[in-house]
Amino acid sequence: MNVGLIDVDGHSNFPNLPLMKLSAWHKKRGDTVRWYNPICDSFPRPPFDRVYMSKVFTFTPDFPYYINAKEVIKGGTGYSYPDGGKPLDPEIEHIYPDYSLYGITDTAYGFLTRGCPRNCDFCIVGKKEGLKSRKVADLSEFWNGQKNIMLCDPNLIACPDWKDLIQQLIKSKAKVNINQGIDIRIMTEEKAKMIKRLRVDSVHFA
Repeated sequence: MNVGLIDVDGHSNFPNLPLMKLSAWHKKRGDTVRWYNPICDSFPRPPFDRVYMSKVFTFTPDFPYYINAKEVIKGGTGYSYPDGGKPLDPEIEHIYPDYSLYGITDTAYGFLTRGCPRNCDFCIVGKKEGLKSRKVADLSEFWNGQKNIMLCDPNLIACPDWKDLIQQLIKSKAKVNINQGIDIRIMTEEKAKMIKRLRVDSVHFA
């Protein structure tokens, strides 16, 4: 299968995790995967068998060009607010991401938990992922020795498994960025001591 990918938000600042997982899954099957280029890949070139379009943000304009493909699959919160649409199949969701898609070599990206009990008006996580923080992966699912870890969890320390997950981050000895912040309302001395053992430039609170 000849597969094309479109990061509708643009991939200059932050990689699209679902596209990296889709790329890894298809390559594992022996398929050819590359970015879709509207200039080079348009008619009269043979169409892609499938093109995936992923959009995270609702404010991002849609891809404005013709897509030369037999099948086009769109996904992400940007297309289906607030629920995010159909989730990835489990075997794709839990595959090690294809970081080579973005040329990433020293940073791992992923989620250890999903969901958040806060249900803040400005945030879609409660509607999309549920009002309970729950473990969805171990660190080894998306980290394999990289120097940096970009953790995208919405409320890590609200998860019942927070202690085990933070211990995994400590054991990695990688520099950790918890980019959605830490929930100060459920901070305890025990949690603070664990977080202090992480390699971080700074800790910000939500």
